[in-house]
Amino acid sequence: MEWTLLQDGKVIKRGQVENLDVAPQQKAVITLPYNVPTEGEVMLDIAFKLKSEEPLMVKGQTVAYRQLVVREAKPALQAVNSVGKDKIKVKDNKKDNFITITTKGGLNIAFDKTTGLMTRYNVGTRRLLGEGGTIKPNFWRAVTDNDMGAQLQKKFAAWRNPKMELSDFKFRTENNKAIVLTVFNMPEVQSVLTIEYIFDNQGRANVKQSLRVTDGAKVGNPLRFGLVMELPYNMDRSTYYGRGPIENYIDRKASQNVGIYTQTADEQFFPYIRPQETGTKSDMRWWEQKDAAGQGFRVHAATWFGASALHYSVASLDEGDEKDQRHAPEVPKSKYTELCLDYAQFGLGGENSWGAWPLPQHRLDYKDMTFSINITPLEAK
Repeated sequence: MEWTLLQDGKVIKRGQVENLDVAPQQKAVITLPYNVPTEGEVMLDIAFKLKSEEPLMVKGQTVAYRQLVVREAKPALQAVNSVGKDKIKVKDNKKDNFITITTKGGLNIAFDKTTGLMTRYNVGTRRLLGEGGTIKPNFWRAVTDNDMGAQLQKKFAAWRNPKMELSDFKFRTENNKAIVLTVFNMPEVQSVLTIEYIFDNQGRANVKQSLRVTDGAKVGNPLRFGLVMELPYNMDRSTYYGRGPIENYIDRKASQNVGIYTQTADEQFFPYIRPQETGTKSDMRWWEQKDAAGQGFRVHAATWFGASALHYSVASLDEGDEKDQRHAPEVPKSKYTELCLDYAQFGLGGENSWGAWPLPQHRLDYKDMTFSINITPLEAK
C-alpha cells in the first residue's frame, strides 16, 4: 500500500506499507506515520499496487485507490480593493456606445452598451479576452448521447440560446473601484438575469451572476449555469486545483482525485465518436489560465465550481435537435480558447441511454441561482 499526504494539493509526505497481513473478508487497523498540518486543506491518497506480475497485469500496477479527506477547505472569495494611488475612471463614450474603465497604470476595460457584455479586459500588457471576445452567461452544454436519448435537447431547448433583453445598465465609481450592473429580461425562460462587476485599480474583478426564475412557470431545466470567457487562442494552458485530470461531472467524479493538474486546451478535448460535451472538471478550488509566457489570470469562486478550457465552442460541439452523425475532425475550431466556468451542470446520467434522466440529486433544476467569482490577473514569472 502506498500513501501520499497532500496539503493544498501539494505532496508533503509519502510512505509505503510493505506487508498487508489481512485475510479475505477481514479488517485491519494500520497506523501511518504522519502529523496533520495545522493549516490548509489536507488529503490522504491511498493506492494498492501489485508486488509481482500477474496474468494481464504488470508489477506495480494499481489495482485499487481512494482519496480520503483529512480536512476539507471551505470556498471563499476575497474582497476586491484598490491598492495605491492609481485612480480608476469610468467614462461613457457616447460616440462609440461603450463604457470604458481605465487607469494610468494600464487598466483598460470596455462594455458594449447595446449588449451589456464586457468586450475588452486589458491589464497592462495582458489581454484577458480575445479580439472580439466577451465574457457572457452560459446555460447550455453540447448535448450528450444520454441527453438525446431522453430528448432533453428538445425539452430544455429554451435554454440553448435564450433571448437576453438588456433592461438596465448602471455604472459608477466607489472607493476607487468601478462597479457595473447589468440586468437582462429573458422572456423565453421567464427569468431575470443580473450581472454585477466590481473592478479595482489592479484589474482584479468580482463577477456576480444571479438568476431569478418565475415560480410555477412551465419551463425546462438549464443544462448548466455559469459563464464562458472567450480568451486569446494561445491562452490555452490550464493549471487547476480540483478533480482531474480526466473529465468528471456531478454523477461521475469519485474516480478523479482532488489535486493540482496542468493541461492544454487540446488535451482537455476528448474526440468522442460523435461530438458532445467534453472536458469539464468538478470541485475546482481554483483555476489558472495562461499563455506560453505565463501571462493570464486565476479564478476563485464562492463555491467549488466546474471548469473546462477548449479550442471549441459549445455551439460547434452541439448536435442540435437531431444527430448529424459528425466526427471530431469535422468540428470547426474556435478562434478563441473557450473557458467555461460552471456553478453547476446537469448530470450525465447513464442508467440507460434511451430515456432515463440522471438521478434527482444530480439534476439542475429551474430555480434561483447565484454564481460569484474572482478574477485575478497574473504576471508572467
